Amino acid sequence: MVLSLADLALRGGERYERTYPLDLEPITLGGEAYRVLVPEGVSVSVDRVTGGYLVTVAFDAKMYGPCARCLEEAVLRVHAEQQEFAPTAKGGWEETELSEFIKDLVVDVPGLAREALILALPAQVVCADSCLGLCPRCGKDLNQGPCACGDEKLDGRWSRLKELDLGEGETP
Repeated sequence: MVLSLADLALRGGERYERTYPLDLEPITLGGEAYRVLVPEGVSVSVDRVTGGYLVTVAFDAKMYGPCARCLEEAVLRVHAEQQEFAPTAKGGWEETELSEFIKDLVVDVPGLAREALILALPAQVVCADSCLGLCPRCGKDLNQGPCACGDEKLDGRWSRLKELDLGEGETP
């Protein structure tokens, strides 16, 4: 789906707003695919400003995929929003300053929305902030209780690190 800014025929100070249905391909994070649903569509607004157009996309999405800690299904709700400027005259603009999603005043709405979603994602997708993950030795889900592995024995070569004072707990 594309949106031609020239076809909108906006004059200075005018605004165009519309909500479009949006289907996004799964997003791969850390080798895992996450399904993306945008049930209410993507809101696109275009403002005619001095020297060009200001294009804004905003939407709420739900992502479904494995938790990065325990591998159970995680549902992540994300609000994504992004603005891009499209100049009407290319003179004076470096190629790197122009949006990858707006070429010849035609907006790639799904591409811009996908970029906004990726930028809005947290560093790690988890089922809950309190998720304990899996035991690194036996693989038991620690959210279901402790495993039988017990305390990990420290390699003697690393024992001196326990004596290292990092100043934790001190206030500057």
